Amino acid sequence: MEQDRAVELILIELISSRICHDLVGPVGAVNAGAELMGEAGVADDEALALMRKSGLEAARRLQLFRLAFGRAGNSVDSRSMRDAAAQSFDAEGKVALKWNDVSIDPAHGRLVLNMVMLAREALPFGGEINVVCESNGRISVNASGKRAAFRPEIENVMKNEVPPEALDPRTVHGFFLRNLAHRTGGTLSVLQDDGNIALIYV
Repeated sequence: MEQDRAVELILIELISSRICHDLVGPVGAVNAGAELMGEAGVADDEALALMRKSGLEAARRLQLFRLAFGRAGNSVDSRSMRDAAAQSFDAEGKVALKWNDVSIDPAHGRLVLNMVMLAREALPFGGEINVVCESNGRISVNASGKRAAFRPEIENVMKNEVPPEALDPRTVHGFFLRNLAHRTGGTLSVLQDDGNIALIYV
C-alpha cells in the first residue's frame, strides 16, 4: 500500500511539473502584455491583442490537460476530446488534424486524446495527424511531417516497463498513455519510419 502511494505521488508530481512547464509560455506572455501597456509609446490595443491571444492559448491548453489527465476525461464524450485537440492545434497553425469517427467507446476517449497529444509532440515542424477509430475497437493515430519522430526516451516508456522512479516530466506522458492502454484492456504499439509515426491500440 505504501509503495502504491509513493508511485501515485511521483506521478502526480511529474504530471504537475509537465502542466506547469507547458503553461509558463502563454501565462508569461500575458504578463509581458501587461508590462507593454505600462510602457510609453506602446499602443494599448497591441498589448491587449497579445494578452488575449496568450490567455486563449493558456485556456485551450488547460482544457486539453483537464480532459487528458484529470477525472473529467472519464465522463466526456469523444467528440469533446476531438474538439479540444482540434482547437488547440488550429491555434498553433502547424498541425492539421483529421479524425474519421468520434463514435467510439467513451472509455477510450481519454486514451485517444493522449495518443493524439503524444503524436503532436513528435512533429517539431508541424504536419498532419490522422485518427482512425474502427468498430472493432482498434484505434490508430498516424502522423507525418518533417523530421517526425518520438524521442528515444519517450518511445522507451511507451514500449517497455519503466519504474516510476526513472521517469521525469518529459517522459511521464508516455508512461501515462501506456498505462491507460493497459487499464482499458488493450495494448499499445509504437511504430516509426522516416517522417512517419504511428500509435496503435488494439
